[in-house]
Amino acid sequence: MAHLHLVPPQPKPPLSLLAHDFQPMLAAFNQLTRDLRNAGANILSLNLLDKRIVISGDDLDIISRRFGHEIRSQSSKTHGPHTRHSVRIRDMSVSWFSRVKEQDK
Repeated sequence: MAHLHLVPPQPKPPLSLLAHDFQPMLAAFNQLTRDLRNAGANILSLNLLDKRIVISGDDLDIISRRFGHEIRSQSSKTHGPHTRHSVRIRDMSVSWFSRVKEQDK
């Protein structure tokens, strides 16, 4: 009878400036940030480790017109009174927040 050995997943190594994939990832992150700013989007925060750029919800028309052909997926997650919407552009998450709407009774 074969035995099943469960092996925990290996922890992801910490991001290092010396890692071979750090510089290309940083360059791609910075380029998308520049492209968003050049398109007129208001960037609220940047998180390199999560590859996340948070923009103002007022700039959705800019994102759809300028980057619509590059959007690969969309997700939404509600937590408390806000919903975080995210799209993937060039392997980075571009997110914005909206308030949760109350349902009519």
